[in-house]
Amino acid sequence: MSDRMLARRELIALLSTIGIGGWLGSGAGRSVAAPAASAPSPGPARADVSVRLDRDRPGATLTSRFAGLSYEKDKLPQPMFTAGNDALLGLYRLLGPGVLRIGANAVDRCAWLGATPKLTPILPAMVDALAGFARQVDWQVIYGINLADNTTELAAAEAAYAVRALGDNLLAIEIGNEPDLYPHNGHRPANWRYDDYLAEWRAMARAIAAAAPSARLAGPVAASLSTGFTLPFARDAAAQISLLTQHYYRADGRAPESTLDLLLQGDPSLTQQLQSVTRAARDDGVQLGWRMAECNSFFNGGAPNISNTYGTALWVMDFMFRCALDGCNGVNLHGGGHGPGYTPIADDKGKVVEVRPVYYGLLLFALGAQGKNGGQNGATTVPATVDGPAGLRFSAYGVLRDDGGVNVLMINKQAETAVDAELLLGQTTSTLEPVWLRGADLAATSGHKLNDAPVSAQGTWTPMAKAAVPVAAQTARIHMPPASAVLLRSRP
Repeated sequence: MSDRMLARRELIALLSTIGIGGWLGSGAGRSVAAPAASAPSPGPARADVSVRLDRDRPGATLTSRFAGLSYEKDKLPQPMFTAGNDALLGLYRLLGPGVLRIGANAVDRCAWLGATPKLTPILPAMVDALAGFARQVDWQVIYGINLADNTTELAAAEAAYAVRALGDNLLAIEIGNEPDLYPHNGHRPANWRYDDYLAEWRAMARAIAAAAPSARLAGPVAASLSTGFTLPFARDAAAQISLLTQHYYRADGRAPESTLDLLLQGDPSLTQQLQSVTRAARDDGVQLGWRMAECNSFFNGGAPNISNTYGTALWVMDFMFRCALDGCNGVNLHGGGHGPGYTPIADDKGKVVEVRPVYYGLLLFALGAQGKNGGQNGATTVPATVDGPAGLRFSAYGVLRDDGGVNVLMINKQAETAVDAELLLGQTTSTLEPVWLRGADLAATSGHKLNDAPVSAQGTWTPMAKAAVPVAAQTARIHMPPASAVLLRSRP
């Protein structure tokens, strides 16, 4: 690791040392020409809001592994998840310990040891490389195995090898991908239904359990938040699975109505759907609860030149906190490749070429969710009440840290309206340490920064110092420019 590549805990320590006197680059000694006189230009529209943390309504307990990423399984043959991919290692370390899911649509186009013609071979050396990568960054892995075109013998052999290679870094084995869509994508006949899936899944699960008794299983990896697969599977497979998994996308990326405005206005049905899965995992006794194991803005790779814009950085933080508050135990943002779609980290056959806006939102969420000491003991999310103009696209969330402090994330999704926020903390602290997320505008595909510094394709982030926000009588006042977000962390 290079000297400039800071791990997440080191970044937290660095940011904690920055106070009011921490400004860098004062500009002393430079000659500045006087600007020509001109009429002042009007500033952006402005709105006043009051934010109060609802401490009497605690949400989910966050661990350092709430945040995660998801990739197609055919990334394994590429030189991507290796212990020598320094840029990718750096980007994962910035997020802190998380969960990497390997599977998605490509899982059903891969074959262990190349045993099935025309499918992508997955070899032991590829799994070994993945294991080395996971150990380097302290991430756990959800490892997918082909269900659509596979034998129980091959599935069992692959699972047994993955268990041995990944060891403690293996969170769970996932069988198949989006089986509720199998009749639509040609994997199964049109009359194939949930009961058929369950019979196939159980046969493969039994074979895996016999070959690798310690393997934890996850499923059903359903595409839609509906009663068709996920809820009955939680009931029927509760004794076999340790983790319930589900997918989410707002809409079809190819549809003309899949706009940034649609994304930023939020999904009115999301809370009900999230809570239904949470109840199923709880009532049926699923040991590890449930993860949104694959998700992003729009399916089919995203909406070109929408899913890769700065506005998605603001959307993803709202989405992740909504998932946490409604009982989800983790979120895996899907990605891969370097097209104009939704990937958090753009890569060209494994080489990092760009850090996209969704990663910036994911990083700011991770810094807030994990707390001052890395969140090893967990932190608790709390909702916030926002009083302000109707229809204002502004949101706020709190995290009660395990050291007694509080983190507050505020998001202004307005394109042209600044927000002056009065933050009622409900506890005493002298100052709040800020981490600011800014972009050129909501539709921009470049120029976004965290504390005035980009996250580089080399896997580094060197934040600039920002002045601390003073707190008086448990209240802080923050001016938020249009299209911005800020994480505020109390001093312990």
